[in-house]
Amino acid sequence: MKECILKVPSMHDENSSREIINIIKGLIGIEDVDTNYEEGVANVFYDERKTSIDKIVEIVEYKGFKVGSGPDRSSAR
Repeated sequence: MKECILKVPSMHDENSSREIINIIKGLIGIEDVDTNYEEGVANVFYDERKTSIDKIVEIVEYKGFKVGSGPDRSSAR
């Protein structure tokens, strides 16, 4: 499993945070998503055999959110 930190500056309240979580969790290969709207970040834990950072970013942007990605790092989870 990998972890990716996505910067989502357009996530600015609880509603947009929940929307981001629902969008990402709807993708195949997503294990977990944690968001912090005050910092504008989403930590995404995913199976790199089933999805990719590019696919995650593509769907979140398609749904109307601007996304930048932080460092991708392996997770021990």
